[in-house]
Amino acid sequence: MKAATKYVKNVFDTLKTTLVGLKITGKYLLQKPITVQYPDERLPIPNRYRGIHYLEQEKCIDCLACARACPIDCIEMDAVRHGKELEWISFTLDYQKCMFCELCVYPCPKDCIHMGTEFAFVSYDRSEFVHDLLSYRGMSRDAKTRMLEADAKKKAKEEAKKAKEAAQAAQQAAQEGQQTARESKPEGGGQG
Repeated sequence: MKAATKYVKNVFDTLKTTLVGLKITGKYLLQKPITVQYPDERLPIPNRYRGIHYLEQEKCIDCLACARACPIDCIEMDAVRHGKELEWISFTLDYQKCMFCELCVYPCPKDCIHMGTEFAFVSYDRSEFVHDLLSYRGMSRDAKTRMLEADAKKKAKEEAKKAKEAAQAAQQAAQEGQQTARESKPEGGGQG
């Protein structure tokens, strides 16, 4: 008798769980579907979402704070300084390593590196996961202009300094010449 009771209980439990599942299905059966047709449609992305990085290159001062803060060393920066201006060579981020921790964003003194909202990483080649964040290489047009103006000012200062030194040297030579002339004159004024 025990086996028959157990069998009836199993059948009852099966029917009960099936009805619970059908109840959930019936609840959503007549509603409008909520499927998002990605990539044509996208769900709204929260403000604090951590996606692909972007760089405000004009603000960056190449302090390497973001690269030092990265726990897995996936940021590589290379730039050459010309006085206060930067000539950019590379600023790459390896997304094969990156864990999107956002630790590179906070130490930046100029607030120039950010986590974006783009998240699509589809590729057949691993080399495409090394992203170059630079919008241009070399120096910006404004930076070149500022560097040329600074060089012109520096040359003008150096030329003014050389002219001043030459004038001082000429004045000193004239003074020495006058002193030598005074010393060579007889003191008596030609008595005789």
